[in-house]
Amino acid sequence: MKDDLPINIKRVIDLTNKKFGRWTVIKMVGRNKQGKIMWLCQCSCGTNREVVGGDLKNGKSTSCGCLRIESITTHSLYGTPTYKTWADMTQRCNNVNHYNYSDYGGRGIKVCKRWLKFENFFADMGIKPEGLTIERIDNNKGYYKENCCWASMLDQSKNKRMQKNNKTGTTGVCWEKRRKKYLVNIFANHKNHYIGYFDTLKQAAKAREVAELKYWR
Repeated sequence: MKDDLPINIKRVIDLTNKKFGRWTVIKMVGRNKQGKIMWLCQCSCGTNREVVGGDLKNGKSTSCGCLRIESITTHSLYGTPTYKTWADMTQRCNNVNHYNYSDYGGRGIKVCKRWLKFENFFADMGIKPEGLTIERIDNNKGYYKENCCWASMLDQSKNKRMQKNNKTGTTGVCWEKRRKKYLVNIFANHKNHYIGYFDTLKQAAKAREVAELKYWR
């Protein structure tokens, strides 16, 4: 029995979630005027664009153009700590496959449109100071000039949002059901410090304050 499909129609290979250079394929969106299959893709810098499938597979298209810009740019910062900070910032807000996406893009934290281009980010923030990282002043808002600064890991620890399972209303204090006491911890110098167990929330809150003076001075 002969195949009912026209001989010139080929089976479409699904490219969804596949990576081609800096592109990650999101979904097929149809065909262009020339009849070529188009795919919606997201660049690692956060840009979305429709790309011809053939251009992806033969390596003709590997990014939205940011790769070419980086290779000819005069600021010579590609691969530096400043550039890596920008790249990680855009990834955790825009790339659903990033390990930290749920804490950033997944909860609505976005990078402003201006900062999707590295040159604009660099113009606003300058060179990343040694030992500091990008910090949002208001943790519930996104990345933009007025809400960001360079901060130490200690400063970031102070500004860390309260964990979702915290029912006490005090950062670093949680109720330990098994012991029927309040547990106090504090994060500083890249590690968590155990402070102790307390009978009342007032005692625990006070212990947390003392710990902040000790570790965050």
